[in-house]
Amino acid sequence: MRETALQIIGYLRDQSYAIGELADAIGKSQSWTSELVSDLEDANLIDRTNGVRLATTYEATLLADLLEQYTLENVLVGTKEEILGELLDGSKTISELQQQGFAKSTLYQHLNEIRETGAIAQTDDGYTITDDTLQSFLEARNRTTPFETEFRAQGERLVVTTKDDVDGTPTAFSAFTRYGVDYHPAKTYVYQGDRSLELEAVLIHAVTVAETKKQMAMVGVFYLTHRATLDASDLWRLANRWESVERWADLFAYIDQREVHHEALFLPWAEFIDFANDYGVYPRGHHPEDSLRRGLEELGDHLETSVDVYLLGGGNLILRGLKDSTKDVDLVVAEGQTFFTIAESLQDLGYEERRDLEAAYNQLDPSIVLEKEGFPRWDIFVEAVAGQLQLTPAMIERCDQSFEYGNLHVHLLSLTDIFVFKSITEREGDLEDAALIARQAELDWGSIFQEIKTQEARTGQFFSFAVLDTLDVLEERHNIVAPITDQLVSYCLENALLVSLENPKTIEDLREELDFPDHQIYNKLRNLEEDREITVDRSGRLNTYQRTKSTDR
Repeated sequence: MRETALQIIGYLRDQSYAIGELADAIGKSQSWTSELVSDLEDANLIDRTNGVRLATTYEATLLADLLEQYTLENVLVGTKEEILGELLDGSKTISELQQQGFAKSTLYQHLNEIRETGAIAQTDDGYTITDDTLQSFLEARNRTTPFETEFRAQGERLVVTTKDDVDGTPTAFSAFTRYGVDYHPAKTYVYQGDRSLELEAVLIHAVTVAETKKQMAMVGVFYLTHRATLDASDLWRLANRWESVERWADLFAYIDQREVHHEALFLPWAEFIDFANDYGVYPRGHHPEDSLRRGLEELGDHLETSVDVYLLGGGNLILRGLKDSTKDVDLVVAEGQTFFTIAESLQDLGYEERRDLEAAYNQLDPSIVLEKEGFPRWDIFVEAVAGQLQLTPAMIERCDQSFEYGNLHVHLLSLTDIFVFKSITEREGDLEDAALIARQAELDWGSIFQEIKTQEARTGQFFSFAVLDTLDVLEERHNIVAPITDQLVSYCLENALLVSLENPKTIEDLREELDFPDHQIYNKLRNLEEDREITVDRSGRLNTYQRTKSTDR
């Protein structure tokens, strides 16, 4: 048991406490104390029916008796309880206990401390429990309280345990304080594996192990605190590795105030806002259709010359009647003069430039971001969005609706092109918007695939991988199957192989490096060889593949 858990039990022997009073008594935060009390309640040691009090259960009664006999910090804290658990079925020597994974130095130290209390004795057969009450308590604990829960992924482990000392790197809630979010969980969370832990891994590990609404709210706070530095692609990749895509997608939807699949994991939104504000984070609000139209009309009336803009994002979906609110207005313009005209007009109308952009929006590379109380935020781009994704002639030609607000001529990019944008940008809500579009619209999937190839040819960026990730999530979360998935998989694999084979690689190298099935890798290698895009050296034990030097893609 944790030392603080025993401290709490000690306070509750003679009276009940409110959570706040108990937190003050032990010198911990109220949230931390509440988590630990919940764990003790699950272990049948505490009753919260009317305040926090010692339970009347068999286990709690035994523990109260032990508190009268021993200073339990010397008997039950941390690894001591686990060692005693190994003695339940009879005496054991140091060597036998070592075979259960305990370090020799730890065994000598802890067993001597426990022996000095009189709770165990050392005999010719080894160490044995001499106290019947302690024996009965440990047996009851073994029946009711698991010591450890684990999650596995590709040879790695996440361990959730009630022990204080356990091998591994602190992660999930145990690492939140290290990254500036003051949270002290009642359990210990560690990662056991060979990978170094970045911020993204800590977050996804927390998503994976979260058990309560309070814990998922803490994950939301952690995300909002660090979204400026998080890599969205890494988050989705890690969520897939730990089989937590559904939970991560739900958290993404929840933060964006959209429908979630597992409501039991989340606090009511108003409670979450209060909770998040206590940690100094403030989720951005949504603005309804009327504030969007008022903003467009205000800008159009103020402009002195006619300008053409192309609307994407949530504003586009609102004007189509597919959404009822948005956080921002995403505009892309074809040239710099239009940008300056719009930016100056918005600033004249009281909008202020925002400089502390979150990383996801910084990734979009807006030329300017402007805000005014009561209106959606304006993100204005010149020619390119998402760093390099460009407004192409084909996109302009596919615009299918236009609106005039005074001198502001707003052209709606087609839903086909909005889907491409939403599949790449990975901001909060983009995945849900992509699902909404795929369900509501007759998308031109052939144009989507061609636009991806056009964008990659123009920019040298591999957007296809992000789109493929989105399609995978849409199929898993929303049962939306895109007809171009197989074609896109083949295209992505070809690009991945050609990039990888700038240097010679064997099939074993490629298996380790690429996240594609073996048969697809083999088939694509044969095709590339037939097309003379790669060469194959068959002189060694394993074939060696390399990109043909003259290939220019």
